Amino acid sequence: MAIKNILTALLITCCLQSALGQVVLSSHYLGLQKADAYHDALPAPEAKNRGLVVFAADKNNVTALRYNRVLYYTDSLATERPSTRDYELMAGYSYSAMGQPSAYWASADFKKIQELQFDFDTKKVSDYSFEMPFKEEYILFTFSENNSFYIVTLPEKESKLYFYVFNEGRYVRHIADFSDFKFKDGDGSAVSFNRLLESYTIHKMESQAYNPLPTTAGKLKLYLSEKTLQLTFDQSPGSTQLFTIDATTYKVSEEIIPKPVLEDGNSNSFLRDNKLYHVAINEDEMALQATDLTTGNVLKSYRAGINDTIIFKNSALLEQTGNKPARIFKNTKKFIRRAAFGLPAISVYQTPNDVLVVSGAIRSTAPAGEMIVGSLGTIAMAATGIGGDAFGMFPEHTQSVYIESLFDEGFNHKNVPQQRLAADYIGQYLYEHEKQAGLQTVFPYEYYYVLGYYDSKAKKYILVKFMDDGFR
Repeated sequence: MAIKNILTALLITCCLQSALGQVVLSSHYLGLQKADAYHDALPAPEAKNRGLVVFAADKNNVTALRYNRVLYYTDSLATERPSTRDYELMAGYSYSAMGQPSAYWASADFKKIQELQFDFDTKKVSDYSFEMPFKEEYILFTFSENNSFYIVTLPEKESKLYFYVFNEGRYVRHIADFSDFKFKDGDGSAVSFNRLLESYTIHKMESQAYNPLPTTAGKLKLYLSEKTLQLTFDQSPGSTQLFTIDATTYKVSEEIIPKPVLEDGNSNSFLRDNKLYHVAINEDEMALQATDLTTGNVLKSYRAGINDTIIFKNSALLEQTGNKPARIFKNTKKFIRRAAFGLPAISVYQTPNDVLVVSGAIRSTAPAGEMIVGSLGTIAMAATGIGGDAFGMFPEHTQSVYIESLFDEGFNHKNVPQQRLAADYIGQYLYEHEKQAGLQTVFPYEYYYVLGYYDSKAKKYILVKFMDDGFR
């Protein structure tokens, strides 16, 4: 009888988890010591989804929690944390050829780097220290990709990007040269490569994940794959510049992709699956367009004026401020006029059945009208995971004005019901667990997403699996 009750309880629990779009993969004890200000956690998925290590730190120690390919906890290894005086943040990770993970710690100016390599076979931790030779260089951003850790810098007097690539106790500097190309600012005037990057932030997009509008509103975006690094520049009024950097040779090539132009309007783009998607908005009209980069042909264009019904949408006309519930515009005119006063933004995501395009604009409702998307300057931006902000946890003064549309691969609109995405479930979960879910990070893994967080009350590190409806 007791066994029957236990099985019934387990069945009910599984059904409830499925209904909420979530499954707890692991809940492992992790007693981070105070003070909380020194707590940090960095999930490090190995390339090609071969496994996961989570680096977790308090003021004194760093613990590497290892999970197997299906994300079951298997082992841990701890060592002393690098000096908090010399190394202020955990900046990224890498994996050796033998699959041993490393965590990288950095000083505030990134001139001092320390690598901690965790060898789970020998149960030893090796450390490597680097004094970086940065000279007249701006630190743009950092990221972890293809099992390596990258620091990207901009030399002050050259039209180049320097890529410092770390792995297995050493680093190599690669140079991407942009000196043969021409650039324009938002007015169509010539501008230098250096001035352009001093004025705009490069935002790294997640290739297999949903990228929310506040992260796609920037004019310069970076897209990574195993073989290339691609940059899109949308500051020119009539076209998008697409630069492809070979991940082996770092040779740079350029493509110019025309975009829809609306008088006195603004536009933006998003790159996915070798197609470039555009949105353009002015006070009277909104346009969507997709271009196949393989052929150079425009697949299809859609336009809607303030007196039209937007026939290419699958959602209501929406506006959301911070984490508040979205409100609905009564008509197209109010929607387009509101969007025209923001920064145009577009995001494209492959659902199990459709291509989801979220298009509109981002506005700031802060009293001083503070900028939402600005320049990084000399502060490096870590881009190692999606992060909590990607799933509905946005600043209270960030306002998104948008529609959601479903298309097929040929950019033909599909008049079908929408399905809930993992992003929706994650946003709901974080809202419900706001008080206990600290050190949040979200990352794609195989065909689903994983939310990792530290429950300070239970002193456990928890991994929760979420899926789009079509996969469940």
